[in-house]
Amino acid sequence: MHTRLLAAAIAVALPLAPVPAAAAPIAASLTAPLVAPLSLLADAGTVTPAQASGARKPVQDRAQGLLKAGNPDSAAELLAEEASKRSDPVLHLDAADAYKTAGVKNKSKADLTSGIEEAKIGLDILYFLQDPRCDPDWQLVDSSEVSAEIRRGEKLVEDSEKAITDLDTKVEAPPPVEEDKGRKKAPRDGRGYIAVGSLLTLVGVGGLGIMGAGLATGASAQKDIDTLADSLKNGTIMQAQFDAEKTAIDDKGKRGNVLTYAGIGVGAVGLAAGIALLVVGIKKRKQYRAEHGGASDSPSAMLLPALGRDSAGLVLSGRF
Repeated sequence: MHTRLLAAAIAVALPLAPVPAAAAPIAASLTAPLVAPLSLLADAGTVTPAQASGARKPVQDRAQGLLKAGNPDSAAELLAEEASKRSDPVLHLDAADAYKTAGVKNKSKADLTSGIEEAKIGLDILYFLQDPRCDPDWQLVDSSEVSAEIRRGEKLVEDSEKAITDLDTKVEAPPPVEEDKGRKKAPRDGRGYIAVGSLLTLVGVGGLGIMGAGLATGASAQKDIDTLADSLKNGTIMQAQFDAEKTAIDDKGKRGNVLTYAGIGVGAVGLAAGIALLVVGIKKRKQYRAEHGGASDSPSAMLLPALGRDSAGLVLSGRF
């Protein structure tokens, strides 16, 4: 019975002329929703693309409102129902698009499968409209737009099938990141502060050494100038010799002053920063040993002056 109704529907849509046997595959590809509407269209007479577009526009507007409201399921059901009533291939494709949106959103294979079915119904009708034996008075889509709609339908089928495949594919969790066992973090026991503090302290001591050298050079220059002045006073040397040697002694004294001032700057900065870091490092070392059961003896450091006949400086000693 169903086959006879389908054949009758196709016969209404085609021109009133004998249908060749080649038309049989076209009729076989069409689905049941196309039957009753084609009979109604036959009674209504001519259907133009403009009339079909005007009839589907309110349905599309209602569906668009549902999509914007976040209800693709309702939009898909509305479009599918109206597409079935009107045998409108464009509405079938719109329904397929809405079902695809709902399927992706809800991760629903049922919605994606419904979308594929709607798209295939729309494609069947579009292929039928391309056939030259189709009644020219029954045109739901302008001939210039049929190819574009076919491409849209094929893309909807492809995308929906891919979405189903993606749902079937289990996402594998990334392998756990293995910790680098070859490199161990240095314990935070203050050794870094102590190392840097010791280095800066030594720099500061070196600055004091430079200062001592400058002071010694200045003192030597002063001694030389006093000796030279006594020689001039005793008549041992002449004024010309005094003036010549005095210039060299003055240069020596200036070099001593430069060394003295440079040593003071380097020594002050180095000792201040170095001793501060040593104090912090020693405290951290003591705290670390207390928390991790280390030795009970407390770390200590001492900075002592070291003076010699021709030198001056500091000596750093400690237990860490």
